[in-house]
Amino acid sequence: MFKKKKCPRCGREVKDEWDFCPYCGYPLKEKYRVEEKFFEEFDDFGSFEKVFERMEKEFEEMFKMPIFKIPRIKISSPGVSGISITIHSGTGMKPRIEVKTYGDYKKLEPEIKKRLGIKVPVEEAEESEEKEVEYEPPKTTEEPEAKVSKEGKKTIIEIKLPDVEREEDIEVKRFEQSIEIRARAKDKLYFKLLPITGEIINKSFKDGVLKIEIEG
Repeated sequence: MFKKKKCPRCGREVKDEWDFCPYCGYPLKEKYRVEEKFFEEFDDFGSFEKVFERMEKEFEEMFKMPIFKIPRIKISSPGVSGISITIHSGTGMKPRIEVKTYGDYKKLEPEIKKRLGIKVPVEEAEESEEKEVEYEPPKTTEEPEAKVSKEGKKTIIEIKLPDVEREEDIEVKRFEQSIEIRARAKDKLYFKLLPITGEIINKSFKDGVLKIEIEG
């Protein structure tokens, strides 16, 4: 029997043809792993200050290195609470830091980003305040067809989402280096991660097609 492939981060079962894990967004193929990630989980909020001081010292040392390299830290899948920090780097470019939080630490994300000098977009702040809607686990996950085009300074993304009935069933998240789209259609989940940067200035859903306009 063939051994089932699992996501290195969340441990969920994934397919060979998938580029990214539809459950946590982890890049399953080596060509997409342009950054390294590490997770830190804490026992209580009281340890936050102590851990953050250690993180600041590590960042200070890393930025002094000729070749920017994240030290190897034991990785554990984010559970109820945790913090994920991604550092994007490359030759001739200034390192960029991306922060994600899980569970109880979601409320600390603005403070963490502030200390690291990361600007918090308005839509991101609004998303953190929204209540999450619980759904039944999907039976199947599909990567939808997407078309990307340019109109002047704008990037237009059109994604086909057949069977999706309402715009409320579509979730769009903007990260430092990508746009993530998740959509529910009965017992199916559509998942797409596009390596596109910029501000989302408009989005609409009509006749089974999601249109996103990005500027920047």
